[in-house]
Amino acid sequence: MFFEADMFTIFLFGIMANVLFSMSFAFLINSNIPFMELVEIARRERNTKRSAFNIFMIFVPFAKVILILYRVYILQVYFLNRGKSYKDFAVYLFTNR
Repeated sequence: MFFEADMFTIFLFGIMANVLFSMSFAFLINSNIPFMELVEIARRERNTKRSAFNIFMIFVPFAKVILILYRVYILQVYFLNRGKSYKDFAVYLFTNR
C-alpha cells in the first residue's frame, strides 16, 4: 500500500524524468539539426493549414483539467462541507442514479 509520501516521491520522480528526457531529446535534436533550420521548418509548418483534429487535440488536456477540478469541487462542496465522507463520494461516482 502506498502512503502519501510514496505517491509524492513517484510523482516527483516522474516529473524529473520527464524533464531529463525532454532535455536529452532537445540536445540530441540540436546537435543533429542546426537551430536556424529548425526555425525554417517551424515556419513552414505554421503556414500549412491544420486539420480540425489537431486543433481538437490541443484542447483535450484543458478539458481533462476542467473535469478533474469539477470532480474536486463536487467532493469539497457537495460532500465534505455537508458532513458526508469520502466513501459517500465514491458511491456517488460509481453508481448510476
